[in-house]
Amino acid sequence: MDGAYEPGARLNEVALAERMSVSRTPVRAALSLLFAEGLLDYEPNCGYVVRRISPDDALHIYTVRANLEGLAARLAAEIGITGEPRERFQSILAEMESLISGKAWGEVQQRRWGELNITFHGAICLAAGNDYLTSSIQRTRTLPVLTERGLKTFSAERAVVWWDRAAYRRSQDDHLDIGEAILAGQGTRAEAVMREHIERAGRLIRQKLAIRAEARRALP
Repeated sequence: MDGAYEPGARLNEVALAERMSVSRTPVRAALSLLFAEGLLDYEPNCGYVVRRISPDDALHIYTVRANLEGLAARLAAEIGITGEPRERFQSILAEMESLISGKAWGEVQQRRWGELNITFHGAICLAAGNDYLTSSIQRTRTLPVLTERGLKTFSAERAVVWWDRAAYRRSQDDHLDIGEAILAGQGTRAEAVMREHIERAGRLIRQKLAIRAEARRALP
């Protein structure tokens, strides 16, 4: 997850077992699980390799995620958020708004906003009351993405680290609209705004990946 193995790198079962001082059995099980989660590919005569992702792959993943999270937002609105969970949901939005609207905007504020972003989306999944939907959404959140230091494998939620402040502001405006729709029980509106919110992030990541890929091709 921290990019120690670059996209395309081969993960040799024996070498991994020796490096971690374990038997091959847990390594084999782990590789199989990572493959099922979409972090690895399997290539004939090579074995497991860290998954490569193209700009179009990123866009496709976010298209799927947009539809899944849109459904979660609609279900959350239709079921309703009441009592203490409602108060907590409102406090998450309020703190995010306070951060993005404040004078200080540095690494500390960005990191905290990112944590709240994960909590916000998680709260919606919880309110949707569908474990199968939640697990499907989680699978779309872990993929190789672009960072300022290059292409690495991260949680997709960490992609925001290279957004400028205007992008954070626009994302927060989406959150406010989504939250308002959910709390008002407006399922159709919540779904539509959430889908556009996620799709916009996917388009941004695709653009960044395309720029990075072009820069790599230009290298001698």
